[in-house]
Amino acid sequence: MTTRTLRIAAAALTAAAALTLTACGGSSAKEDKAQGEEQASMAPGDGAEGSDGGDDGSGDESAKPQDKGDACAAGAVKLEVKAVKSPVDHVLLVATNTSKSPCSAYGFPFLRFDQDQATAGVVEESKPKNPIRLAPGASAYAGVRASAADGSGGKGRDAQQISVTFQTPKGDPLEGTPSQAPLPGGKLHIDDSASTSYWLSDEATALKW
Repeated sequence: MTTRTLRIAAAALTAAAALTLTACGGSSAKEDKAQGEEQASMAPGDGAEGSDGGDDGSGDESAKPQDKGDACAAGAVKLEVKAVKSPVDHVLLVATNTSKSPCSAYGFPFLRFDQDQATAGVVEESKPKNPIRLAPGASAYAGVRASAADGSGGKGRDAQQISVTFQTPKGDPLEGTPSQAPLPGGKLHIDDSASTSYWLSDEATALKW
């Protein structure tokens, strides 16, 4: 067989192979490009259905309004600080419901002196079985130990004002401006031992602590 004959035979085989590929579904460059674009459109993270990159609709939890329930709030309660003879170095907090609806004094007062960032401690032993329910005009009480009589609370200082934040049913601080009240005599000596009882239903019980 001559070289010319071999070249003709090879060319024929190549042409036949190309026809076979086309007949079996071989795609053109244009078709390959279209398929690639379709696959890319479904890639995760591009907003396609089922992707992880889209908005899950859960929203911002911090944007939800606080659940205040029936908690007594600053705008509905008058706060007073009363001087007491006994125990020494104590004062009495009185929170009176001035609204026309009942409210509950949950937990204990978040108590601050002047512009302090930290709140005073709390006497856990004073916790009542149930929150104090206040009808219109009724009061809840908390005993405040301002300083330690034996000097164990450190040197201390004179505070000019008390502010109180009430609690939600879950024990969180109520949002909004705290209630404020002047101190008897205009000042109160406090030290590191300053603490408050829980809200209680009567003065005598509150001053036990």
